[in-house]
Amino acid sequence: MALGRSNTEISAELFISEAVTRTHVAQVITKTGSRDRTQAVGLAYQSGLMR
Repeated sequence: MALGRSNTEISAELFISEAVTRTHVAQVITKTGSRDRTQAVGLAYQSGLMR
């Protein structure tokens, strides 16, 4: 997500289905209390998970 990849691109890179990717992305958004993918990525940068 942090690299701006779509669910399709993430799925292809990790060799998993798009449904699995969608589920995990949704869980990240829910667990971080984010509105959307963009806010979840911003929180990852702010917390130091991403550089």
